[in-house]
Formats: sequence, structure tokens, C-alpha cells
Amino acid sequence: MQNSSSLKVRFRVICLLALSACMGACASQSVEQRLVAKPNPAVPPLMLEQVDGITATGYAVIDVQKGQTHAQRRLMAIRASKLDAYRNLTEQVYGLYVESASQMGDLALKNESVRARVQGLVYGSRLVSITPLGGETYETKLALEQSVIDELVGAYRKPVSRKRRAETVTNVVADDAPEKTGEREFFINKNWFKKGA
Repeated sequence: MQNSSSLKVRFRVICLLALSACMGACASQSVEQRLVAKPNPAVPPLMLEQVDGITATGYAVIDVQKGQTHAQRRLMAIRASKLDAYRNLTEQVYGLYVESASQMGDLALKNESVRARVQGLVYGSRLVSITPLGGETYETKLALEQSVIDELVGAYRKPVSRKRRAETVTNVVADDAPEKTGEREFFINKNWFKKGA
């Protein structure tokens, strides 16, 4: 009799321990899920997002910027790196126009020049990060969503129809006015050439 009651007690204790272990695991799992989902406050929230489109990076050196103080040169480097990132973004959307010329003489290459330019309109870009690299350079990253890219490229490829605007003149011409011919008539006022006129 004692054996059966002690077995029942042991069975209940084991069941309670197993149940508490299961409940503890469930509770710790939900706490871990909440901790994983929480972003790190040291990292800007934009860095955590995935970009469905393209990103571009621009760089600028601080010391070559114009400014009276180091702080002014740093701000100018941030601005220059942002403009470089915009240029790289424009290259990716519209492409790059390359012009090359080579000059040969006596079966040898005498002169070669390569020029490149990019031109286009970019809007809707998102600033991802501005990061100092080392203390000498700034890096700026921009992102452009795929929907904006499609809109920009569609507007670029769409043919532009240019219509002439014709306006009607309803002035009444006097009866004694000479009739105009197809030839142009030149009228020179001799007073234009006199000094002091």
C-alpha cells in the first residue's frame, strides 16, 4: 500500500516537473522572440530595412573641401559625398554617356581622350546612411525603390510630343494698308546712325 501511494506521489511530482519545464520553455521562447524582434538602438532604423531597388554610394575627402575651419570642411564633405551618391544613382538609372577620341600618327597612338557625362532627374531617393570613414572621408548611401525607378525610366523613354501653339489674331487691317508679299521688306531709319539720336 505504501508502495502504490509513494508511486502515485512520485508520478505526480514528475508530471508537475515536466509541466513546469514545458511552461518555462514556452515562456523563455516568447521572451527570446521579443528580444530578437527588437532593433538595436545604436543602429539607425533605415539600415535594418531591405531595399527593393538599387543603392548608390558616394565618397568625399574632408581635407580637399573649401572652408575656414575643420567643421566647415566636414560639412562640405558630407554634402559632396551626397552629391556623388546622387551621381552614381543617376548613372544606374539612366546610364552613362561616354565619348572617346583617339589620334594615331606614324602607326603609334599619339593622343587618346575619354569623356563621360551623366544627366537625368532623380526623385524619391532615401538617405540610408552617412558614415565617416577613418576621419578623412565621408561615405553616403542612398536607396531608390523599384517603383520609382520604373516610373523614372518610363518617363524618360516616353516620346515627347511637342505641339505648336497657334494663336489667331483678330485685328482688323485698315483698307489703305499695303498688301504683304512673300518677300521681306527692310526699313532702315537713318536717324539710328546719327550721334546723339
